[in-house]
Amino acid sequence: MVKIDDDTQKAVLLFNRRNEAVEAAKTAERNLVKAAKVKDETAAALKQVQGSGAEAVAAAEAEWRSAVDIWQRLRDGEELPEDAPASDAHADEAAGDAAPVEAPAAGEAATDEASDEDEAVADEAPAADEAATDEASD
Repeated sequence: MVKIDDDTQKAVLLFNRRNEAVEAAKTAERNLVKAAKVKDETAAALKQVQGSGAEAVAAAEAEWRSAVDIWQRLRDGEELPEDAPASDAHADEAAGDAAPVEAPAAGEAATDEASDEDEAVADEAPAADEAATDEASD
């Protein structure tokens, strides 16, 4: 084994800590990008099932809410378990398919939730909506 003086050892430790921090930042950025992609995909899936039954909308809404929650937590700097960004949304989808979804007591409640989600999805992508509106008016 090679003997290293204290200054060199401190420099190597500092380098290793900084290298680990850079790798952690890169991993966090990749996870954030993945979470944003999952969030966008679930929002698109929610829009597609808006005309379907209440069960399909509720399952898609639960998946979308989970994806948005994960994306927000990653954006705010919280660390999630290693498999959280990719598997939570898919786990919710699988759980939604496996477990029966209770229908709301009144049809009005389902309509209210759907309109709330339409507004929330519209808030997520205002630039795309504005661009479409501008093109339509020209």
